[in-house]
Parts: sequence; C-alpha cells; structure tokens
Amino acid sequence: MSTSQQSHPSIDFARVESADRCLLTAEEVAEILRVPKSWVYSHLSDLPTIRLGRYVRFKRSDVERFLENRGPCQ
Repeated sequence: MSTSQQSHPSIDFARVESADRCLLTAEEVAEILRVPKSWVYSHLSDLPTIRLGRYVRFKRSDVERFLENRGPCQ
C-alpha cells in the first residue's frame, strides 16, 4: 500500500464536529483515536458507550473526556 492510500475510508469530520449532536460509530472513534476499529471493539468495557440494541455508539465529548482522564502514555 502506498503512502498516498489510506487504510480507512475517509471520514467527514465536519458532520461529527459537534460534541453531542451526533453519535459516533466505532469506525469514527477509531479514526479519532488513531487505532484500528478492532481495538475499539476490544476495549468497549473501558470506553464510554451507548448501547442501541446490538449497536454501539459513542458521544464525542465522552470520548474526549476518556482521553483526558487517561493521561499521557497509559
């Protein structure tokens, strides 16, 4: 894969810019955290989630708070 190719599809962050107006998918959270989507699913017990039946969604403000509370290099 060349450096110009992305391993993840392009995410339109303008539509998820608001902290709470829109719920994020696991793929969008993975983009924000710069981790694979599989990492997000394997850490659901650590991340602040909203369960909608079999679906999992995230508030952007909760994800940002999660990052702030983790501190550096944890």
